Amino acid sequence: MDLIAAVIDLLSVALLVFVMFVGYRAVRAFRQSKQAVTESGSILSVIVSALTSRIEASESLVTDLRTSFDGISQRSAELEGQQSNLRSSYLQVLGYLQEVLSNDKRLISELDQFKTRLTSIQEKQTAIHDAPRQVQRTQLPMPRGDVLSALTPTERHTLEILAREGPKAAPELGRRMRKSREHMARLMKKLYLEGYVDRESNHAPFRYKLNEKIGSVLQPGEKAVTAEASQKV
Repeated sequence: MDLIAAVIDLLSVALLVFVMFVGYRAVRAFRQSKQAVTESGSILSVIVSALTSRIEASESLVTDLRTSFDGISQRSAELEGQQSNLRSSYLQVLGYLQEVLSNDKRLISELDQFKTRLTSIQEKQTAIHDAPRQVQRTQLPMPRGDVLSALTPTERHTLEILAREGPKAAPELGRRMRKSREHMARLMKKLYLEGYVDRESNHAPFRYKLNEKIGSVLQPGEKAVTAEASQKV
């Protein structure tokens, strides 16, 4: 019995020693784990701090980029508006230039037509100037009897000037007779229609010359009508 009790005591002591050893190892392992956890926490804190700083920097960069993008978008919208205005202005200027070009073409065409007409007129004038003078004679019958008796002093004086100095235009005769242009034109037309004068119609103003029959009636020595007499008409 004593042997069994001794064995039991020995086993109890061994078991106690084993339990104490396991407990020691467990406590030691727990301490090591605690230290590892503490170190891991420190490392995690450093990592979190670094990541936090990087995140803050990234957020700041994103904010700056967003601000820059908003500015670029606003500037792009302004540029698009300016481009639209420039496009509208360009179209307006283009339309104005096309209108000016069309007007210039029309003006050139009108100038060409005017030049053509002017050239035609110049050719006609040259042909008339180079052509022999055409004298228009009235077909009305000459007055019978004394052909000069029906004339006024002004009309007779006019015929005497034409007999002495040759063909003249109505304005020149008006200045010589001190008569208005209209009065002298009517007087010369009357003398022409009545057959006292002939008219040269190859250029304006018309030139009048004494009719050959009337010229034979007027004698070189015949008394001329004075200026006072010409004023009576």
